[in-house]
Parts: sequence; structure tokens; C-alpha cells
Amino acid sequence: MQLRSGRRLRPWQGAARRGRGGEDRLSALPDAVLLLVLARLGSTAEVARTSAVARRWRPLWTELDVLVFRRVDPDTLAGLLARARHPNLRRLEIQISRLDLPLLAWQMSSLLRAAEEHNPEELVFNVASRDYLGVPFQLPCFARATSINLRIWNRSFALPPAGSFARLERLALSLCCVDPGEFLPRCPRLRVLRMDCFWTQHAVDVHSASLQELVLNDMPQPDAAGDTTPRRVNIAAPMLREFKLQTFGDVEMMASFSAPAPMVETLSFRYFAIPCRAIGLPDSQLRVMDLATEMELRSRNGQLDPVRVRVLSMVVVFNASYEDASRSFAEEIAGLPVSNFSVFKLDIRSMWHDFGSVVFDSLKAVNSIQRLQLVLPQTMDRFWSPRRYFDYDPDDWTNNEDISFPNLEEMEVERFHLIDHDLDVLEMLFTIAPNLKTVRVQLPGWVSQSDPGYQQLCNILGENTSVECYINGRPLEECEE
Repeated sequence: MQLRSGRRLRPWQGAARRGRGGEDRLSALPDAVLLLVLARLGSTAEVARTSAVARRWRPLWTELDVLVFRRVDPDTLAGLLARARHPNLRRLEIQISRLDLPLLAWQMSSLLRAAEEHNPEELVFNVASRDYLGVPFQLPCFARATSINLRIWNRSFALPPAGSFARLERLALSLCCVDPGEFLPRCPRLRVLRMDCFWTQHAVDVHSASLQELVLNDMPQPDAAGDTTPRRVNIAAPMLREFKLQTFGDVEMMASFSAPAPMVETLSFRYFAIPCRAIGLPDSQLRVMDLATEMELRSRNGQLDPVRVRVLSMVVVFNASYEDASRSFAEEIAGLPVSNFSVFKLDIRSMWHDFGSVVFDSLKAVNSIQRLQLVLPQTMDRFWSPRRYFDYDPDDWTNNEDISFPNLEEMEVERFHLIDHDLDVLEMLFTIAPNLKTVRVQLPGWVSQSDPGYQQLCNILGENTSVECYINGRPLEECEE
């Protein structure tokens, strides 16, 4: 049998008996079988150590179609790549940990050119060494690669004047300093892009006709002048189905969509914000916003049919700094690429139970919803006064604006407390949702029916005779007995 490199594999000669200085039985196996054994070892360094078994094993690793080099000195690595013979690697993984000495740009470029010569289908290149000179390294266009994963600490790269990543479908960039607008035009078949990068530009463009999944774990940094203006990422990807944005940097990162995508019916969007983000209200800020689609069973002509519904979820946390917000909840929701939400889930996490403004400010942008799910703060009311009073004005919750939810039919409220504030919020929700059909209220386990607020809750629910109401899963009629 002849390999692609031109080297002819040794045929099987039969099992050899061990004698003085003779080969063991394993070494008597055909080269093709030995290559399968070596491929199972995972690390090419471990494979190379098998040369101690027998002299004939020494060149075998060079014929493998999967090479994995971890924690190998760059000079040694260059020699190993030169010895590898397989012309079209299935996978090439290189990990260099050289924190004591910088790995210069020309060294990086040289190693990547050596890697390109083996035409890997999958490339993993991980370098933990910094280059404080700021010189970009040269990234070749791996014409055969379908998957590339680059983890390069705080560096930038440059592409050759011509060429493209013709077959690339998955690209992951970590800890790089890079503008996606520079390489995306060279990736005509890219479907998945994951970027965990340092951003220095005020705005970056993600334009791709083929992109279906985009994950941005960004770390935007202030520029040399200390400018903390929010950074923007402008997305134009008509085939996009899933988008996730998670921010960690000292500067805010905002995403905008240039045009609705044809695949927007299944679009998934997730946004994480660190505590310094000022989105929402002075005392309450957005932490997580999640847009997804779910399948539900809906009754049509007496039958239950599966229907895809769009669900918007938000997690809001208490903001101890009381900083002025740059955008309201409603403004942030309005920036999403879609607006026809069927379900809105709001999870409020706070030490206090003053949440009316959060509820109604966020509801302003989702007036087409059919179902509302509220998870209220889990406060320490059980150990405080069971009837806490505090100053608030319900008119401030809506800023005296008229809001209405004609499509809202179902409402669920968890951790409802029997205090005036919660009761007033519930009454207002009934007022702005005239077509409610079902309301479910979940009280904390320690609440007693003898609490004065319990009868007030039953009265509010009972006044809405056209609505099926439940308290802790029991119909209202049973709760009043």
C-alpha cells in the first residue's frame, strides 16, 4: 500500500516471535494498522515517544492525518512540521505556552505558513505568548480548511493581498484584536462565527450573506484618549438564525441589525451585561435579555396544533450605584430585529420589592404579547413586617401614559406578596389588559390565608368575573372557602 506522500507501507509479514534483539509482535503488524493505533494516542508528542518501542516506529507518526502539538517549543515545532509528510491533514492542533518570552510576529507567521503547507481541514492554533511590539502576524488563507479556531492573546493579524477561505464554514477567534469587516469578505461559505475579542474601533460591521450563527463575547477597550463612547456592531446577515452578545469590557457594546432577516422566524438572541451597564432605570438595570422561539400547542377548530411563538425574556437586577440610565428598557427592546413577541418573561431580582416602574417601563415595548410571566423579587418580607408600607405613586409607573394590551390573554405571577404595592400592580395590569382570560398567582409558601392582604387579593381577582383565576394552583372559588 502506498501513502499520499509516496512512501510505501510495509505489508504484513505474519506474527514475529520475540527473540534476542528481535521485534515484538506489535511491531510485526502492518503499518496501516499501526497508524490506527498511533492515531488513538491523541498527542503527537506521545506518538513520537513510541519510537522507543522499535526503530521502525520512528517515522510512522509523520504519516498521520491528525497532528496535535501541545506545549511544544516554537523552534522544535517548526522542525516537527517540516518532518510531517501527510499532504492533506484532517486536523492540525498547535498550542504554544510561552509566557516568559514573546513570540514575535514573524515567528507566528512562519509557523502558520508551515501549517498551511499541510492543507488542514480543521485548524486549532492557540498562542498564550504576548507581543508587546504590536506588529500584526500574517494569516494565510487556508484554502482547504472548513474549521479554524485561533486563540491569540491580544494580537492582530493581516491577510495576504489575494486569496480566500474558500471552504471555511466555522471560525472562532479568541482574544484577538481584529475587525470582522477585514476577513468576512474572504469567507464566502462561513456559517458560524464566534468572536471573543478586544475591540478598539467605535463601530464594526458584520456583513455576510451566508452567516447563520454569530456569537460575540466582546471586551471593548477605551481608545488611547480614554474615550468610553459605546461601541457598535452593525449586523447585516440575511441568513442569521442565532445571535448572542455578551459584554465584559470597560466600554458598552451595542448591536444593531441593518435589515430584517428572512430566517428571523427562528432567530435566537441573547445579551449579557456586566454591572456597570446603565440600561433601564437608575435603581434597576438589565442583566440578561434573551429572544428565542418555542413550539406551543394552540387550539384551532377544536384541535391542538403546534405553533411557533416568539419569547422575550429579561432579567433585571438591583443597581446599587443609582447611575442614570443611558437607555430605558423599552428603548433597548425596540432595538431588537423583531417586535411581534407572543410571550414576555420578566425576572426581577432585588433586595427590595418596589418593582412597579420596572414592569411597566419594559411592557411599553411589548404591547402585542399574548402571555405575561412575572417573577417578582424574593425579598425578606417573612422576617420583616408582614405588611410593609412605603411611599410610591402608581402614576409614576407609566408616567401618566395610556398603555393597553388588547392581545394579552394569560398572566402568571410568581412570588406575589400581600402588600399594597403588589396589589396595586395587579389591579393596574387588569386595567390595561381588558381581554385577559387566565390569571395565575403564586404566593410564597409561608403566606397565611389569615393575612389581611389575602382577602384583598381574592377581591381583586373576584371582581374580574370573565377571567379564570388561580392562587397557588387552586381555582379562586376553592381559595375563598
